[in-house]
Amino acid sequence: MKHYKIFAKVAILLLLIFIASCAKPAVVVKEPDAVPSEEAARPPEAERPFFPPKVDRYAIGCVLPLSGPYAELGGKALDAILLSAEIFDERNKSLWKVIARDSRGLPDDTKAAIEHLANTDNVIAIIAVSGTAEALDAAREAERLQVPLILITSREGITLASEYVFQHFLTPTQQVRAVVNYALKNMNSAIFSALYPDDDYGEEMMKIFREEVARVGGRLEKAIPYAKNKTDFTNEINRLTGNQVAMARAKAAKKTQPKKKIFIDFEALFIPDSYRRVQMISAQLAFYDVREINLLGTSLWNSPYLLTRGAEYLEGAVFADSFFPHTFYRETNDFTDIYYTAFSRDPENIEALAYDTAAIIFNIIEKQDIRTRQQLVASLAGMENYPGVTGTTSFGYERVSQKTPFILRVQNGKLEQVR
Repeated sequence: MKHYKIFAKVAILLLLIFIASCAKPAVVVKEPDAVPSEEAARPPEAERPFFPPKVDRYAIGCVLPLSGPYAELGGKALDAILLSAEIFDERNKSLWKVIARDSRGLPDDTKAAIEHLANTDNVIAIIAVSGTAEALDAAREAERLQVPLILITSREGITLASEYVFQHFLTPTQQVRAVVNYALKNMNSAIFSALYPDDDYGEEMMKIFREEVARVGGRLEKAIPYAKNKTDFTNEINRLTGNQVAMARAKAAKKTQPKKKIFIDFEALFIPDSYRRVQMISAQLAFYDVREINLLGTSLWNSPYLLTRGAEYLEGAVFADSFFPHTFYRETNDFTDIYYTAFSRDPENIEALAYDTAAIIFNIIEKQDIRTRQQLVASLAGMENYPGVTGTTSFGYERVSQKTPFILRVQNGKLEQVR
């Protein structure tokens, strides 16, 4: 009799466990929280066995810098992802569960967040906003855990680390190539010079710029670095003009001859730096009468503050980016409207990329009835011409987003899209 009672209790317990495991979880949006601390007795990665979890096809993970120096960037990205998931639509309950974890912009925190999302939260895919420092660690962790990871990062070559890693960003090479091609074909500029910051970013952009100028058959006349915190560019401009600025100033001081126009032996000047630095440089070029050259830049120029000061010195300047809120594309205009309605501000590049990244994942999962991470990887790799707010997007054979950059130009003191 006693054995019968024990057997009955065990049977009831197993039945309860089975029912609990079959219950469908409620779809919620988990508030972003800090990455859990490392366990004291946690074994090294190489010794930790990997067992693929049963994933929740409606759960999307986000690894974002929600605290620290890049918290504003991470917060904007999260706003856009939630908007893409239609979390704020009161008329229709969203299917999607968005789980955000804080990377603090640090490699170790990024890796811990990815592991927790993949193995504990059982997400089907992860979106990560990453700097160049932690991007490689994130890619390696995605490979180890075999979880699809779409990185919003500028780091080149990051997708080579794993077939599970995708990059959704207008890379430096794509930006520079677009600007050089536009300068050659639309501005009749084939002779270039450059002023660039003497740091890792400046060196990388100059390497790409040299290659692209050579590729189109152009000529790079001068490439002059400057200290990244520099504010007075007199010496650099003097080198750029072959000492003509110094000679003109000497003659002006002696008043022996009338002022002569400075002769420039190049047609376009590339400045891969922030909008603040570009404002300084363009104003000083005008001060020293270095005019009638086409100024070229990168996505770092794309700021609502670019033309708040010295816009007249930037007239005709051109740069490339993946987003422009006042474009003539319908998808982009619609996104700008709904984003402004939700947050009372215009979206910028990070919001547009995050919105599109989430929308791509949602669209593929719904339309192709994706159930596993491997199915999602295959579908992402084969995606072509997705019509998003950052233009049409495809993932090439290296899983890097391929898109036609927006070419933006300063015209009559305003920013406009020319291509």
